[in-house]
This record gives sequence, C-alpha cells and structure tokens, in this order.
Amino acid sequence: MKKYLILAATVVLALTACGGKKASANKDNGPVQTKASLVASTDEGAMFTDFEAVQPDGSVAKLSDYVGKGKYILVDFWASWCGPCKREIPNIKAAYDKYKGDKFDVLSVAVWDKPEDTAKAAAEHGVVWNQIVNAGQVPTDIYGIEGIPHLILFGPDGTIVKRGDALRGPGLGEVLSRIL
Repeated sequence: MKKYLILAATVVLALTACGGKKASANKDNGPVQTKASLVASTDEGAMFTDFEAVQPDGSVAKLSDYVGKGKYILVDFWASWCGPCKREIPNIKAAYDKYKGDKFDVLSVAVWDKPEDTAKAAAEHGVVWNQIVNAGQVPTDIYGIEGIPHLILFGPDGTIVKRGDALRGPGLGEVLSRIL
C-alpha cells in the first residue's frame, strides 16, 4: 500500500506544474503584500515590475533590459529540474523560430535553480534566446508565481498582455498569431 501511495503522489506531482516557495514576511517588519495584491498589481494590463539578478559572470541583468523596449517579450519563468518546464520548451522554441525579430523576442528567467544547472539544461534543450539566470525567488514573489513554468507576454510598452495557462502548449501559438 505504501508503494502505491508513493507512486500515486509521484504521478500527481509529475502531471502538475512544479511548485515553488511561498513568499515570506518582510524581514524589516514592513507591510507584507498578500498573494492576491501581488497578482493584482501584475495582472493583465498592468505595467511590468522590474527585478534584477547577478549573473554568473558578475554582471547584473534586469527585466527592464528586455521588457518595454518596443517589442512583445514572452518571459518564461522556469528551472532546470522542472519536468513541465522542459516539456514547454518546444512550444516556446516554435514561437521563437516563427516570430523572433523586430516585433517579438523571448526571455527565459531561471528561478529556484543553480546557475550551472540552468546552463546545462538550457544547452541540452536548445534554449538559444536571451536568459536571466540565478534569479532566485525575487521574480516569483513579485509576480505572485507559485508554480512553474509560468509564462508572461509583455507588450512593446511593458504592459502585461497575457499571463499563465493561456500561454502554455498550443495556446501560445494561438495567442501570438492573433497579436502578431
């Protein structure tokens, strides 16, 4: 019976998105934003919220280095250990190959992952577009993301056009074909 329960739990985990760490209280005892207020402030139609991450080479990469620069930017929040994230890469790659250019680009943001694991998985899965690695938990806290992969499409001006499950699988191609 114990083996059955372990197998069932494994199957359930494999079929769902990879869960992440929950946001914690503000260390300086300031007001803590709830999940609902975080997501509401980063919902469709809202302007992007910037974050930065120190890259393995010591440089600092910011979301604003890519978003709000006149192109639609699809941002994929993922991790190397996340099975659903790796299964989503072919859909993202197809969109990138079809639409990349003056109006569209892709950015992967590695969260909850080690930079060396991110680099290895990106190479193995053909991630050739821009990447921010070593982002930790900051972007997922900002955007109220509890599970990955999580995709957000930002408009040319930096507003959030679409986010979440509507951009996964074949939905991504459908959304992009209407917009682009």
